[in-house]
Amino acid sequence: MSVTPLERLPADQGFLFHIIKERRPELAERIKESKRIESIIIGLGRQGTRHAGLMMDYGTDIVAGIAPGRGGTRVHEIVPVYDTVTECLADNPDVAVASIWRHYSTAKDATLEVIKAGVPVVVLISEGIPLRDVRDILVTAREHNTLLLGGNTPGIIFPPEGIKAGMLPDVFHPAEPSPGKAGAHGVTIISRSGAILYHMSDALASAGIAQNAVLGVGGDGAIGAPFPTMVPLAQSYPNTDLVVVAGEIGGCQEELLAEDITKHPERYPKPIVALISGANAPEGKTMGHAGAIVSPGTAYGTFASKKGALEAAGVTVVNSQHDLIEAVKEQLGGKSYFDVDHYYERMRNTWENPPSKAAWGTLITKVEPNNLVIAGYPLQELIGRIGIVEMASLLVRQRFPTDEERTFLEQVFREAAASPGPEVKRSKDEDISKTLAKCLLLDDGLAALPEKGAAAQVEKTVFALGRMSRYLAVILETGDALDGATPKASPRELIWRAVSGRKDVEPALAELVEAMVVACVDHGVTPPSAQATLIAASTRAAYEVSVAHGVGAITDVHGGAGAKAAAFFRSSVELAAEEGIDLPEALRRRTKEAINAGRRIEGMGHRVHTKDPRRDALWTMSGDAGVAGDHVAASKLITEVLSQVRGLNLPINVDGVIGAVIADMGLDPALAKAVFIYGRVAGLSAHYFEEVLSQNKMRRINFSDAVYKGPAERHLEE
Repeated sequence: MSVTPLERLPADQGFLFHIIKERRPELAERIKESKRIESIIIGLGRQGTRHAGLMMDYGTDIVAGIAPGRGGTRVHEIVPVYDTVTECLADNPDVAVASIWRHYSTAKDATLEVIKAGVPVVVLISEGIPLRDVRDILVTAREHNTLLLGGNTPGIIFPPEGIKAGMLPDVFHPAEPSPGKAGAHGVTIISRSGAILYHMSDALASAGIAQNAVLGVGGDGAIGAPFPTMVPLAQSYPNTDLVVVAGEIGGCQEELLAEDITKHPERYPKPIVALISGANAPEGKTMGHAGAIVSPGTAYGTFASKKGALEAAGVTVVNSQHDLIEAVKEQLGGKSYFDVDHYYERMRNTWENPPSKAAWGTLITKVEPNNLVIAGYPLQELIGRIGIVEMASLLVRQRFPTDEERTFLEQVFREAAASPGPEVKRSKDEDISKTLAKCLLLDDGLAALPEKGAAAQVEKTVFALGRMSRYLAVILETGDALDGATPKASPRELIWRAVSGRKDVEPALAELVEAMVVACVDHGVTPPSAQATLIAASTRAAYEVSVAHGVGAITDVHGGAGAKAAAFFRSSVELAAEEGIDLPEALRRRTKEAINAGRRIEGMGHRVHTKDPRRDALWTMSGDAGVAGDHVAASKLITEVLSQVRGLNLPINVDGVIGAVIADMGLDPALAKAVFIYGRVAGLSAHYFEEVLSQNKMRRINFSDAVYKGPAERHLEE
């Protein structure tokens, strides 16, 4: 049987939103706009880290983890880690749920911090917290109107929305009003015990009874939100049809619930069925956890006292799953919420599906045929519209800088470009990539720049890009042009001066050069330059060492095609002029010569793209700038010519287009490689930071196993 995957209920239409709205109405309004309920996890030990991944797999929107001393790193490759809740909320002000996985000895401070920060729903997983600490936590939660579940809770789960906080498994099933679409109605389960929930869920689901929320209140003796708090909350949710209370011996929660029902029946308009465990437990013996113990000689806390009190309040009480199903079905009038066969098929698929292939994640670039996505944005849409400083922020931080940040970063770029370059000896005919790598390695100012925190990482990347202008000015002997810039010159102008050596700045040409730099920023983790940087970073080599590794890998084999393409197109254009023949014929002759000599036509073909997505953007910009001439025309003809001469249908790639544009600008063909390296430094920086922040040291890297986990595809606002 084929079962349609469930379409989850929107976040602002479920039970969790109902809770948030009751506690923080202003936050609920923002959630209605964003359609997101953001969660954080506090405590990233073995259990916290493992369950953070499981929560995200289920659909929980975890935006951050909190672990003192690990701030600036990432967990599960995509979740940023902060040292404190305060730092986290400065970047993520709409966090609505926090789960706490700290050891009982430090759980108090962590819980108080998140409560005082204003997070409305706090799930305290930690158990065994000393009572004096619990007292302080409960008082603070009341003062801040925080819904505190636990300690010692298995967590909470909302099947219709696909959200959970805690360790509850993904076995709870929502209503399915139409095939493949989750519904909000169902039974709400509120339980002191965790283990009983799993069996209870399967029992109810086998009868077609959906759960819209499952809430573990906690098993310790003193907890934040007992039954008299949680059951009325569930009763007030419009889509709850019935509440199941899973109680047990010990404590007096059930008796207090019965008392509240009797005193305030208006809070309980919907049916309640209570399953009480421990009917045969001996007095004085702990049954499972600290809260499940009957004190000798007491008149409360026993199975009999709880059953009697609840039944006197009009609650149906059962002691077995069979009786629970029958009682719930009777109260609901035999209502069924989904096709039971669909439930069993989904469970079968879950258990029988093979484990997912080993993979690792990157937030930077998604490479797919004829599309190149940088942190969610198609690169071809950014070329000519976004400058290199903004691209650095997007690559490293997955977002563009604010106006204030951009102003600061542009000043960082200017200062880096203005500082003298390191003294580097360059041998005759030395490859520019080798020289630039030496410059990076010997730049003490770059090495000394701090890199802790996302802002510092972007700053260091922009500083390195500014230094590239200075390095190139030294190599190309264009220092006079670079130094002649005004104190407020834009990064675009500084790049133009360093690359061209011209003091006169033509805005359209400067924009075109920067656009070519932006077009080269990254192509994923598999190019040799990215692999070299990642391998060095995995050994925790320094930033400048790792990036220099990547730059050094940009040779005539990788990244050098643009220079050779420029030389080829220039030779073809010159032949057309010398022989008085048309350009296609000149291209055919030069192509035949290259093939007969066993040489490749550089700048042609791509291992992923049949139409390089960056090609058209650069062709268009070169035309708009009045640059496009015979060399760009040749780049548009070469695919057809190569097909005629050799029978190969190879598209021109970005290197070939850059070579043609460089030739039409009258610049040295060797600058095509310089442009490629310049842009690629931004991407290599991003890969370096991602590796050291999110991956284990000395890991074995299978580059083909990388999976893009960054933002979904998006577009610039017009």
